Amino acid sequence: MKQEIVEIGIVEMDLMALTITREKSHFIRPRRWEISSQCTDLTGITTDDIRSARPFAEVLDLVTQEFNPQKALCCTWGGDAGLIADACRSHGLKSPLRHLLDLAHFVQNLLLLRDGPSLRNAVKLLGLEFDGVPHCALVDARNTARIHAAVVRRMRGNPDPQRPPPAKAIEGTHLSSFAEKLQRSLSTSSGDEASGPVKT
Repeated sequence: MKQEIVEIGIVEMDLMALTITREKSHFIRPRRWEISSQCTDLTGITTDDIRSARPFAEVLDLVTQEFNPQKALCCTWGGDAGLIADACRSHGLKSPLRHLLDLAHFVQNLLLLRDGPSLRNAVKLLGLEFDGVPHCALVDARNTARIHAAVVRRMRGNPDPQRPPPAKAIEGTHLSSFAEKLQRSLSTSSGDEASGPVKT
């Protein structure tokens, strides 16, 4: 059975103020009516939720008109953009997501992690608390936006003083071999004013 998108959540953020300005969620009526029990367990979405929902093409048109994503930087987590592109192709449509940033891949490289972190773990690694129940499209979009804001704040040199420092270790995340070597080198040379450059 081919998977179908049954919910889209979108959050708009002011990139200067790093604050969320608008957000919206839409259920989508799939071509087949059955919602698997696994999907319901994961997302809470049932067949009753999508019975009166609009089809994918109509929801995509609503999102495009309201948020104009083709002209904005669109941050996604993992394969979300690919899922939307696949759904567009299957409906004979063009994806409105043009300027894409996969934050999962970006955070993995930024934090020198061996594997890509889950959305929930990435939130924790940045010293934040996850906002809402995971796997709800709008909640996931909101937390993706919060990760984006936290990364930009750090790049600007003004992390949010209201937040605690990032956790040192999160179960299920591992540093890359480069990061482990760098960490060992830094800990060995700390306090040694005459130490030379770190070799990696």
